[in-house]
Amino acid sequence: MAKDDGDYEVGYGKPPKATRFKKGQSGNPKGRPKGAKSFTSMAEEAFTRKIKVTTDGQRREVTIIEAILLQLANNAAKGDLRSMDRAFKLMTMIEDAKSAQQPEAANDTRDPDADRAVLETFAEMFGTDADQLFASFQEAQEDE
Repeated sequence: MAKDDGDYEVGYGKPPKATRFKKGQSGNPKGRPKGAKSFTSMAEEAFTRKIKVTTDGQRREVTIIEAILLQLANNAAKGDLRSMDRAFKLMTMIEDAKSAQQPEAANDTRDPDADRAVLETFAEMFGTDADQLFASFQEAQEDE
């Protein structure tokens, strides 16, 4: 048995003082391992990440979703038929969503139903999940 250090009793829940962790030392230095990321969380992180783009000679930061929409509009303006088709479908959805707005929503510049309709079309065109796009779009709107 170990040398007795006075009146300190060693037992269950009371390890010897010499074997305890020192002050500031962790018993789990690497911490809890992170769980695996789901595809939706990875896609959300990817689409809401900000990148720098140059428009009209000025550099500014936009989300990747905004950059995709800008690129779609630019390609459609250059005459790319596929981009034109997608842009027209997107604009039709925007117009339909605007015409379906309630009169009381006219005071609010942001209509979640209209945003959802546009994002569902966008998600369908690019094969992504509309719910995740809508959530990330609303977060981006709240940040502004």
